[in-house]
Amino acid sequence: MQPRDESMSPPPPSDRPVPTRSPRARGPEHELRDRAKAAKLRSKAAKARVKANRMTDRARHLNEKAAQWERRADELDSVLSQT
Repeated sequence: MQPRDESMSPPPPSDRPVPTRSPRARGPEHELRDRAKAAKLRSKAAKARVKANRMTDRARHLNEKAAQWERRADELDSVLSQT
C-alpha cells in the first residue's frame, strides 16, 4: 500500500442520476411471512405495553410504601425528641 498524498482529493461525484430500485412483485409466500412478522411485532408491542403498565403500577406502589416509611420515621423521630 502506498501512502496517500494529502494534496490528492477524491474524484468529484458524477452527475449521472442514480436509478432507484422499484419494489418487485413478491409472491404470496412473502406476504405470509410479512404478516407473520407483523403479528410477531404486534405481540411484542403488547407485551412491552403490559410490562410498562405493570412497572408503572409497581413504581406507584413502591413510592407509596416509601412515603409511608418516611412518615413512620418522622413519627418515631418526633416521639424520640419529645422524651
